Amino acid sequence: MGCIHYVLNWKIKLIFKKTLFFLCLLLFLLSAQTFPIQNLKLSDLVDLKLDIDFRSYAINDQRIYWSGLEFSFGAEAAIRALIKQRFKGGSIEVENEFFITQPFGENILVDNNREDYLANFQIETFSISKLNIQFRVGNFSCKLGKALTPFGRVHFYSFSNNLNFGSPFIRSEAILWRETGIFLHYKLAFLSIDVAAVNGEKNRDTNSGKAGIFRLGAEGENWAFGISHKVHDGFGSEDQKIYKSHTGFDFFLRINKFVLSGEWIYDKYGFHRPFDEECIFWPRSLYFRDIFYAYNTPITGKGGYINLMVESEQIIINLNYGEYYPQKIGNPLHDPPIKRLVAKLAITLSKKARIYLTALIENQRDEEAWSSGAKPFAGLVGVEYKL
Repeated sequence: MGCIHYVLNWKIKLIFKKTLFFLCLLLFLLSAQTFPIQNLKLSDLVDLKLDIDFRSYAINDQRIYWSGLEFSFGAEAAIRALIKQRFKGGSIEVENEFFITQPFGENILVDNNREDYLANFQIETFSISKLNIQFRVGNFSCKLGKALTPFGRVHFYSFSNNLNFGSPFIRSEAILWRETGIFLHYKLAFLSIDVAAVNGEKNRDTNSGKAGIFRLGAEGENWAFGISHKVHDGFGSEDQKIYKSHTGFDFFLRINKFVLSGEWIYDKYGFHRPFDEECIFWPRSLYFRDIFYAYNTPITGKGGYINLMVESEQIIINLNYGEYYPQKIGNPLHDPPIKRLVAKLAITLSKKARIYLTALIENQRDEEAWSSGAKPFAGLVGVEYKL
């Protein structure tokens, strides 16, 4: 099969998104002149909650040293809105989360090797993180749209619109942060059940097959644990289809200001059929997960993390350590385990502002000759203002 290379004109593609963003921002700023923007009471039965986060930062990711994009200043914003209408016995909620992210410039170094990773650096200026409608009656709720995945649970903060940066390996490479579909949730006493039928990939589906997600959990005010399973034959069609299934366990325990949590998964990934890796035109993994092993046979892996967080009104300290062990398939670029330590710090400057820092370090692994010079660490420091 011949390679298909797409040359995207980003100025044309993003003109509508940028226009929509500025219209939304103008509406929010105009509202802020006469109302407290965080909580608006539209009527006796309808409430609107709004949050806007503005961030300016510097990022240094030595894992992509070969790209020429490893160090950069940047700016971004996150806009969140929740509309809630109450009725007798329940409520209807509309949840939105939109990310505004400054893209890289267009003059990116490209050659025969770097071209394979070009899609990794094509950042959407405006993206939909969440957009869903939820019906809630008693202990039961039904949500439709794009929402937080019900697979597992996380109990740490992300200081970036790129949720993968500074996250444990199984969250940045295996478990999706968001899913799109229909989500059912039922809670009785301390037990909870989640069932979802979803696309199985980040946005609208590229495969007629759909994924199922199930989670059975128990939770109290200061503790929780659960088991999750995602079954999916993969995203993409025909020779491009890639496995995307996993089974996992999660837990959470809070003692005063200390929060201990973790997740573990058994993972399935890789191409269903032989596929020329040179023809991958979508964002690819830096850890060589987009590869073929055997016909209709997934590659497996297992791993998890432990997370410890201390949180107060003035400071957040977060330490996260995880390990992931891919199946050994005879590929020295794929087979070694990944060990990742993440440290995060946030210090409050005022009621609405704080500075934050994220540092990440991994074990040294084999690399391709052309990408020599890359180092297994990254850092992010920035300032955040909440409107």
